[in-house]
Amino acid sequence: MVVLKKPMKLNIHKPCTENWDHMQSSLHGKFCDICSKHVVDFTEKTEQEVQDIFNQANGKEVCGKLPVSFSKIATGVILITNLTFSQAQTTAHTFVTTEQNTSNLTMLSGKLIFKNSKKEIPNAEVIFIHKTQYIKTFTDENGYFSLEIPSDLISKRNVLSFNFDTLNEKIRSNPERKVPNVIDADLYENQSILFTKNETINDKVFIIEPVQHYLGGISIMQDQPPDYYFFDGKSISEKKFERLQNENPDYQFFIFGGKEAQAIAGKSYIRTLRLLYSKRSL
Repeated sequence: MVVLKKPMKLNIHKPCTENWDHMQSSLHGKFCDICSKHVVDFTEKTEQEVQDIFNQANGKEVCGKLPVSFSKIATGVILITNLTFSQAQTTAHTFVTTEQNTSNLTMLSGKLIFKNSKKEIPNAEVIFIHKTQYIKTFTDENGYFSLEIPSDLISKRNVLSFNFDTLNEKIRSNPERKVPNVIDADLYENQSILFTKNETINDKVFIIEPVQHYLGGISIMQDQPPDYYFFDGKSISEKKFERLQNENPDYQFFIFGGKEAQAIAGKSYIRTLRLLYSKRSL
């Protein structure tokens, strides 16, 4: 049972008749091929989880599976003061959105292709990185992704990261390494791109390289730039950062260097940037 004590204004938008059972499973529920969006199962969420989801959405659209008692609402705005979610009795889901101004959102979309096999890369993590938060999605079975980013998070230079750790682990754990889209036992190379505030990323194709192996001499450089540590957007000491990370293994961690670190931190003189987040992205 979920009870929302504080009023929450929701806009019920374009109910979908796609069968829930026919959707792909994803981290937070299902993935709908019709609208190419992840669908949150609200029927099993606690009060705090529901509140967190809408807080983290920052005004962007949230697709969700609602109980049958609310599936009859096709359009319009409702005020929820004491809402109890009962067990869902339908496989259809309804689009639920917080009231928003689409001009306050920046849309990013594209497709990931593996260089060696020329095939699409499904289930890859695509992450927009900001000091204060990260926004993550997954590529669908055709390698496509889309992200809605609050425009106030877009800076002069921005970082979009492609992470393949989960896919690479599947490859390593398979003795014959017969994993779709991978040939000759290649692994995917985690990559990041930089884009400017005025740059449009719309249905852009990204070619993903296999993991590269580098050989060469190693030397110690003197007078290196400093490392920076941020927790939920706030700069903290290395000691405090390590303590928080050790005490909270579920916190999301990222590390960047070079131009990516400079863009995220907004600093030109920096060696590495370590980011730790206490909140789960949607």
